Amino acid sequence: MSPFLQDSLSLSVALLLGAAIGLERELSDKAAGLRTNILICVGAALFTVMNMRLYILRDAHLIAQIVAGVGFLGAGAIMRDGEQVKGLTTAATIWVVAAVGMAAGAGDYEIAAATTVLVLVVQSVFPRLDEWVDELRQRHTFRIASELDDDCLEQIKTVFRDADVKVLRRKLMKKDGMYLSEWYVSGPRLEQKNVVRKLLESKHVRELTY
Repeated sequence: MSPFLQDSLSLSVALLLGAAIGLERELSDKAAGLRTNILICVGAALFTVMNMRLYILRDAHLIAQIVAGVGFLGAGAIMRDGEQVKGLTTAATIWVVAAVGMAAGAGDYEIAAATTVLVLVVQSVFPRLDEWVDELRQRHTFRIASELDDDCLEQIKTVFRDADVKVLRRKLMKKDGMYLSEWYVSGPRLEQKNVVRKLLESKHVRELTY
């Protein structure tokens, strides 16, 4: 097998393994999901390939400097917006693009081009899988005003407990003779609509914001 085919196989395996880990992270509601893990895995594979090649040229010390510098650049793209973390895929893209640039700079045009194709596939095809996963784990906050009665509160808990949703965080306070509760949940959109319907049907719920 030629060096190009061997390196392309390594990158493809990295893509598949990164996808497997990323899908599990996506389904587990983690910020670093499918495409982020794929890009990191592919980028790490390419950095390793280039390290092996540049070591022969006695220029391997350049890799550490490039990776460190790009790491700071990528960190600037990550932001938190409320409960959401944004920019992780952008940061991973910056990182893997640095690896592609280093491969091109070293004259390994074929492997740089092959990695570029893999990244474009990840960025164009995998968002659809992201959307499918997101459909299974929509996140919303339920704000409920209910009667100041522990039995009523228990019935509301039962609605969430019986539904196919995961309560990520819950807040409860008393105000103006009512329970004010917040339920931050993750789960399928259809199942969350069923929760809304059941809460609206409850005679104990005075107000509901979703």
